Amino acid sequence: MRITIVPASPKTGQAAIRSLLADPSGPTVRGVYRDLAKVPAEFKSNPRFEAVQGNVDELSTLEFSGSDAVLNITPPLYDDETDVVAHARMVSENVKTAIQKAGSVKRLVYLSSVGAQYDHGIGEILSNHEAEVVLRDAAPEVVFVRCSYFMENWAMCLETIQQAGFFYTTLTPLDHALPMIAVQDIGATCAAELLATGSTSPLPSGSPYIFELHGPRAYTSADVQRAFEEAAGKKLEMRPVERDGLGDFYAAVFPPGVAKLFAEMNASYLEGGILYEDPEPTGEIRYGKTEFAEVVRQMLAA
Repeated sequence: MRITIVPASPKTGQAAIRSLLADPSGPTVRGVYRDLAKVPAEFKSNPRFEAVQGNVDELSTLEFSGSDAVLNITPPLYDDETDVVAHARMVSENVKTAIQKAGSVKRLVYLSSVGAQYDHGIGEILSNHEAEVVLRDAAPEVVFVRCSYFMENWAMCLETIQQAGFFYTTLTPLDHALPMIAVQDIGATCAAELLATGSTSPLPSGSPYIFELHGPRAYTSADVQRAFEEAAGKKLEMRPVERDGLGDFYAAVFPPGVAKLFAEMNASYLEGGILYEDPEPTGEIRYGKTEFAEVVRQMLAA
């Protein structure tokens, strides 16, 4: 089996590649990179891995011929010069066209987000919603993996933890629990879905087949503080960013338009947000195995 990852540079793409190359079935894996200098050495040395140059922004650079399955990830944008939703639509159309032109692709697995079923009130997740709309019929078999909050997103706290002994949390109130998932579990799940391409059993609920991916349990800000303190071996101050302060918090990090999207996304899973009540839940939920404490230890050891 030949599987293509596009783009291959995000950490989730790398995790999927790692799982695929470790699988005893021995699939060959093609990674699409805008910059071939970013190909990890561990992949270059594997005879079943091929790195090719390509850019989801440019249809002419995408070549999926011979691929049985494709994993697609919508690259994030952090500037105000590009409309996030329009860009997601454009790159998804490019991937869809390349898949259908190839003629060999039986399954598309799209790495999506919880909340992608909504077209409002979800901020940056709108890019995933738009991609799902475009990609739902891109291949005979389509799978949408709607991931919960990435545990690795807390890496943004490392600088203040290491330098000043505190961290900010936008998960409030502090006892509000949120589903979180580790990147390595995302990679393993996507790899399993890719390897199931063309299996004798049809997709459980037809195509597109959609499920949410959570970690082994939900976590509160207090859980996050406890994990960081245990891994760092010291007490840490936690500074909550309340809902009405999200705009200013993200504006200190991102351009205004991007900050607005991230603030709305963050608010969507707090009380009063659309994902807090979730009036149209996805339905099936799968669970990863990696605990948050393990991810924190890995982040601090890096």
